[in-house]
Parts: sequence; structure tokens; C-alpha cells
Amino acid sequence: MDNIERDKIKKKRGRKGEDLACEFLRQNGYRVIERNFRCKMGEIDIVATDGEHICFTEVKARTRTDYGMPRDAVDRRKQQKLLRCAQLYLKLHPGYAQRFSPRMDIVEVLYTEEGTYARHTPNAFSLSSG
Repeated sequence: MDNIERDKIKKKRGRKGEDLACEFLRQNGYRVIERNFRCKMGEIDIVATDGEHICFTEVKARTRTDYGMPRDAVDRRKQQKLLRCAQLYLKLHPGYAQRFSPRMDIVEVLYTEEGTYARHTPNAFSLSSG
């Protein structure tokens, strides 16, 4: 399998993980307001609200845990990118900034032979970390 094929598979798996994460959040009372918010600093996979928070959610999907759980891939560098994107999002959408308290979440998806495992970590890292 060449790199182009591998990248396509990885992208498809990531998209499927985001779809599952959106459905998981909706089933738990969240309202998804945007997906794949992109800016020059990076991308936020899901922006959702839960009543009092605006949740900037990173989705990590994996098929193996050789290098840890999917959430472990959200290292300090990735967190900084996400924080900058979230701050820009709030500047561009001041109504959300006024009505909701911001929060950084992670939804990890692990595909195994036994099935699909999903875990939501609210407030996974602090907005003040940036």
C-alpha cells in the first residue's frame, strides 16, 4: 500500500470518527453548531454547545493503542493550536462568547475487533493554557 492510499484510508477513518463523535455528542444533549472550523492556525473538528458551554472538540480515532490511547495524541503543541483556533472562533462569533463559557474537549474513538469504543473527556485541557 502506498502513502497516498494510506492517507485516504486514514482520512476516511478520521471522518468516520468525527461522524461517530457528533452522533455521540447529540445523543448526550449537545448541539453541534459547526464541524471542521479551519483557520491558518489549524482546525477544530467539532464546535458544540451543551447548554452552558461552547465546546471546542478534538476527535482522535485509532485502530491500535501501540502508542497509547487516541487522546494521548493531543500533545501540548496540538493543544496550543486548538486553543488559538478556539480564541479566533470566539472573536469571529462574539454572540457565542457572550452566552457560553468556552471549554476544550476530546472525543476519542477506538476501532477494535470487538467493536467501536468512544470516550468523551470534557474540559480535557484549559483554555487558559494558551
